[in-house]
Order: sequence, then structure tokens, then C-alpha cells
Amino acid sequence: MKTTIYYFTGTGNSLKVAKDLYESLDDCVMVPMVKEWEKDIITATSEKVGFVFPMHYWGLPRVVYDFIYKLNLDKVKYIFAVITRSGDLDANALPQIEELLNRSSKHLNTSYFVQMPANYILGEETQSKEEQEEYFKKEAQQITKIVNDINTNKMAIEIDPTIKKRSFEKTNKVFREDVFESDKFFYADDSCNSCGICANVCPVSNIKLVEGKPQWQHRCVQCLACIHYCPEVSIQYGDKTIKRGRYHHPEITVKDMIRQKT
Repeated sequence: MKTTIYYFTGTGNSLKVAKDLYESLDDCVMVPMVKEWEKDIITATSEKVGFVFPMHYWGLPRVVYDFIYKLNLDKVKYIFAVITRSGDLDANALPQIEELLNRSSKHLNTSYFVQMPANYILGEETQSKEEQEEYFKKEAQQITKIVNDINTNKMAIEIDPTIKKRSFEKTNKVFREDVFESDKFFYADDSCNSCGICANVCPVSNIKLVEGKPQWQHRCVQCLACIHYCPEVSIQYGDKTIKRGRYHHPEITVKDMIRQKT
């Protein structure tokens, strides 16, 4: 394959971006990172490789960090990253990728931030439908430019990926190390109808139904798929989410999320 897009998603924003790129690039394939991230050796065989994922705690999600760390890129000639986020903070994701790539004497050729609707309801409220639509329109416009850059092998690094921001790096490192246990605050309230969607959409199979109720298995990557895809709004995270809205990309279905791990 000429181009392989490796993606990770929790509420569909990054999957939407990955799908839009896939549909516009010639000779392209999409591969979910969660299918590969726990393997001892992962090898890329295409000429071009792209990483599409959301920013977590000002840097790389645990899955993405582990995946890139293991990925053999010997045959790859061009590498790009597309990072989804709700704000405008550049933080430390690009320097982290660059550092991981440098271990194999590789580097980023091009990178982009794509703003998408907020989904981190552990810390902020979701946006209105009108605001979300504005994000979607801008994403569609940005995809056109990104595809053109990739097709022409353009070097389009807007932010120096070698400049590490130490405060962000420390915060993200602690997050990655502790994230598995972060699910201890999740629970399902009395409105849960035992549908099992939370377990099905969890990309790392961290949820089991016990007597019809979800139980988290302490391998959480805090993607928040469970809380946002619950049709009954039954899943909560402590008392932070009780009055907050839910969001997942309207074009990314439960079946799309399940495919990420099958």
C-alpha cells in the first residue's frame, strides 16, 4: 500500500478525520492502532505512514505512545500526523512523536492540528449543535489541504516538533502511567438497561457486564467512548458528568467503533 493511516479514536472525531483522508488519498488503507498496540513487534510496509488521533492530557494517548514506540518504520519514506483537539493549545504531542521517531532515525514530514467538538466532559461541557457544525465545516475544508500536501510529499511542519515543553511532558507522562486505573470513578446509574453498548465500543475491551451492569477492568485509556455512546446517558464519572451533555461524532456509529478492535 502506498499510504497507511494508523488511527485511534474514542468519540469518533479522529475516526472521521481518518476516514475523510482515506477516501481522498489514492492507494490508502486504514489500520486501527488498538488492534496492534500490544504486539511485541509492529512493522509498517507502506511508503507513507500517517497517525491520526486525539490529544490526551497535552500529549499522546497511552495507546498512541505505545504504538509508535514499537512501530518499525524502516521501509517508510514519508510520515505525517493529524491530531484532533477542541482547543488551540499545541502542547507536547508533536515533540513526543518526533522523539519516538528519532529512535529509528525518522522524523515527521508534515503535521496538522484539526479542531473538533469538545468531548472531554470530565473537565468541560459539550458545545451546541450549531458550534459543532462549524467545526465540521472547517474540518472538511482542512482535509482538502492536508490531502494535497500528502499527495505532493510536502514538508509542512508549522510547529517545531523538536521543542519539548517540559511541564506538558511531565503531566502527560503521569497520565499515561496512571491511566489504566482512572476507570475507578466510572459507574452506571439506575437508568442502565444492560444493552452492553459500553462494552462493545470500548476500544481496549476494558468493560464487562456483570449481572447486567458494566464493570471496568482497570485497563482504561480514558477515551470516553463508553460515556458518550451510552444511549441512556447512564454512565457517569464521579459527580463531574451528571449534568453535562454527551457527544460523539454524528457520522461515526456504534458499528464503526466496534470495527476499531475487530
